[in-house]
Amino acid sequence: MKYIDKLSEWSGKVFAWLIIPLTFGLVYEVVARYVFNAPTIWAYDLSYMLCGTLFMMGVAYTIHHKAHVRVDVFYQTLSPRKRSVVETCLYLIVFFPVTVVLLVKGVGYFWESWVLRETASVSFWRPIIYPFKAVLPVAALLMILQGVVEFIRNLVFAVRGKQLGT
Repeated sequence: MKYIDKLSEWSGKVFAWLIIPLTFGLVYEVVARYVFNAPTIWAYDLSYMLCGTLFMMGVAYTIHHKAHVRVDVFYQTLSPRKRSVVETCLYLIVFFPVTVVLLVKGVGYFWESWVLRETASVSFWRPIIYPFKAVLPVAALLMILQGVVEFIRNLVFAVRGKQLGT
């Protein structure tokens, strides 16, 4: 389990660096467009590819750090053990079914794009996008792995009333 935690930590920190080329690309586009009246043909493609990759590859990191959004109105009133019961149930009912579908559909989505050597059809630049589409199944796999770890931790705490390894 610690290896999956380290993998999630690593992927979150490595892909967080995408914010730098994303920021520079968008600043360049704004200056080119509004100062020099010369918009680029690549800024839109750069922004959705980098932002999408940054977001998707950061999800396992977010799960590991319990930084995802939840409705705390009810959750904060529960005891830690009841929170673990709720988390365990939600992993089974919501998280795993959704992420497995995301993984299966993502692999198909990526594979079809790879076979076709797909390029962006809405852009004059027409960049290749099949490598970008690989992000979806990879991110889904990382989410599932980290989800399994969190599920086990919550299940153990719900049953035993203490953290795993204590």
